[in-house]
Amino acid sequence: MAEKQKPKLATPKKPTSRKAIKVLRRRKALHVGIDLAQSPWTGTLVRAMPANVENHATHADDATASLLQLHRPQFPTITPRAGPGPMNRMARVMRGYDLVIVHGDQALPATMAHTLFGQAVKAPPLAHFHDGVDEVPKGWWARFRHKLGMARTPLVIVPTVAAAKSVTADWQVPPSHVRILPPIFPPAPKKPKPDAIPRLMKRAGEKWIAMRATDALALSDEVVSILTSLDDAWHLVVFGTEGQAAELRTVLDRVGHLARLHVTARLHGPAPVAGLFDLAVLDGRNGRVPPDMPALMAAGVPVIAPGPAGLAELLPPQNADLRVDASSLGLIVERVEQLATDEVRRSAAGAVNAEFAAAHADPAPCLAALSGMLGLASLEDR
Repeated sequence: MAEKQKPKLATPKKPTSRKAIKVLRRRKALHVGIDLAQSPWTGTLVRAMPANVENHATHADDATASLLQLHRPQFPTITPRAGPGPMNRMARVMRGYDLVIVHGDQALPATMAHTLFGQAVKAPPLAHFHDGVDEVPKGWWARFRHKLGMARTPLVIVPTVAAAKSVTADWQVPPSHVRILPPIFPPAPKKPKPDAIPRLMKRAGEKWIAMRATDALALSDEVVSILTSLDDAWHLVVFGTEGQAAELRTVLDRVGHLARLHVTARLHGPAPVAGLFDLAVLDGRNGRVPPDMPALMAAGVPVIAPGPAGLAELLPPQNADLRVDASSLGLIVERVEQLATDEVRRSAAGAVNAEFAAAHADPAPCLAALSGMLGLASLEDR
């Protein structure tokens, strides 16, 4: 009788190697002064933050909080003359975070609160993004407030060399605390549809010039001259309120150009539909970065802007002459006419704008500055 074969024992499987799971430390960042209407690049920075960073923002409206996925802590109201009591409370809110990021001069009281009370309450490091492109505001009170407010600020980020020189000289911020980084430009947008603006349609053959209503009213004489000098294919598209629209209609009706004016209150400015435009006129005379400038440049739109010399640093060298002095506003009309009547030059100006924007769309230098302030190589480091 044949022997029964012994059953074969199953060979134990070797344990499979598993990839190590990288655990990121959760960090909390407090943003003060986010304003998508006046400083759209503040939102670009929030979107660029690593996934392990939980972004909180003071006083963000519902739309902004929803769009950027922001937590909204209780925070004292920011006023230009905030006293020691509110500032002390601001500093106490800050201590619950890993870093504080202050956006723009309107949020200076938060930076001052950090300087005056940050050490006492053990607040985290603070970075202040200065939004001026040239010399800082004159006057002893403004300079005193900024010198005091930034006396202990470890990182001040400015958009231009001209601004850096003024901040270090006039506000006595140590040069080692200053970094020169332009606003983070958005990526090149897709070409929008001709009816992307509600109740407006860009028809075949039309050429559009973009402006904000506040700029168009401030430069109303130049606007009239522009429309008078260009043929009827050129139309002005303005973003503003109904009240501002009524003022502009009155101005242009008086000179017979009302049919070439289009006004919308549906958007803050041309940035969301930047690709619809052939030219843009922006007013930079307040010394800050014009809100729609990065988006328009990313879309390859030539931009003409009156403003201080430092504003030219945010334009490619080939387009430096499209920044005009505030004392020579007549050059706005001249520059617009030159570009409007020369399609080759207009296309070239737009192309170098797009190249400049693409070169400044990487958030890495900005994130590196913030992580360096914390003594880290990356905000993702444990």
